[in-house]
Formats: sequence, C-alpha cells, structure tokens
Amino acid sequence: MVVKMRKKCLAMIIAGLLIASFCSGCQKSDQKAVSAEEEPSLSQIRSICELATLECYYHNVAKLEKESGSGLVHLGEKDRTLWIEYTGVADIGIDMSKVKMEADGENVTITLPNAKLLNYSVKTIDQDSYVYSDDSWFNKNPITAEDQTIAVNHAQKTMKKTVEQNTALFVQAQERAKTLIENYITQLGDAYGAEYHITWKYEEEAEDVTDTES
Repeated sequence: MVVKMRKKCLAMIIAGLLIASFCSGCQKSDQKAVSAEEEPSLSQIRSICELATLECYYHNVAKLEKESGSGLVHLGEKDRTLWIEYTGVADIGIDMSKVKMEADGENVTITLPNAKLLNYSVKTIDQDSYVYSDDSWFNKNPITAEDQTIAVNHAQKTMKKTVEQNTALFVQAQERAKTLIENYITQLGDAYGAEYHITWKYEEEAEDVTDTES
C-alpha cells in the first residue's frame, strides 16, 4: 500500500513537471523573438526623414535703392532703383543625425528632433523681371553685379524670417516624417509577421515620452 502511494505521488510530480514545462513553452512562444534582419533599420529611418523634407517655394522680390554720391567726383550721378523678381525655395525637415532608435523585440522607441529650416536658396531668377530706373550716358551710378547680389541676399534673409515664423510648416514636416516611418515599420512587420509598437520621443522636450502610438 505504501509502495502504491509512492508510485502515485511520483506520477503526480512527473505530470506536474510536464504541465509546467508545457506552460513555460507556451509563454516563450508568445514572446516573439525578432532577429536583427527583422528589426527596423536606423539608417532606413534616417533616409525616410530625408525623403520627408518639405520644399516650399516662394515668389520673392529683391529691391535696392542706390543713392547718388556727393561732391565733384560724383557729379552727374542720380539715385538708382533695382527690382528683381525671383523664386526662392526653403527646405524644412528633420536633422537626420539627431534621429535615434531603440528596439526591444517588437517594441520600438524612436527619438525625433523638431523639424527646422534646413536650407534656403534662390531657385530661379527671371531675367525679364529685372527693372531698373532710367539710365543715361552721363550717369556714373550704375547698378553692378555686386548691387544685385546684395539685393537678393537681403530678400533671402527676409524670406528666411517669414518661413521660420510659419510654425504650421514645421509641424507638417515632422508629422510627415512620423507617418512615413510608421508606414515603413508597419510594412516591415507585415513582411516578417511581427506587430511592432512604436513609442515616440522628442529631443527638445523635457518629458521623455510625449506621445505613444501602437
């Protein structure tokens, strides 16, 4: 009778170990391991941020008032006016070097800086849009190439200030980058059968996590 009880207890212990082992195996299968090939690529995310850059075009005008000089040396000079119409372009986007990513299985944390003005330049100048004040053969106050450069540079600085004051453009650029990154990670998960959860962080803000999306 004692032997039978021992056999019964031993059988119950073995059964319990088998069940525990089976349950442990189930838990491990729920936590999907993600290989390095399946994880989102930081270099790819940075490339996406570059693609998300907004190009904003502006019709701009460069003006110059060139006053005549005084004295005998400037005899015959008169005030001159210059007007140049041109197209300027401003690039607004994310500084790729500041984008960071941490991956823990299917949990991905991405740190983005706020969008900023990356570059601004002159796109095209219409030669037909040059407007000068009247000139004459005795005038010694000509509009030079240097004068034209000064006028355009001043207009560009004004355009830069206008762009920087348009906060909606910077929000749009950052949201565009987020959307493209989310699409990339979602498509990557679909390809490998993973369901990634994204946590967003913003570099300039005091709080580590300001928005979480899954």
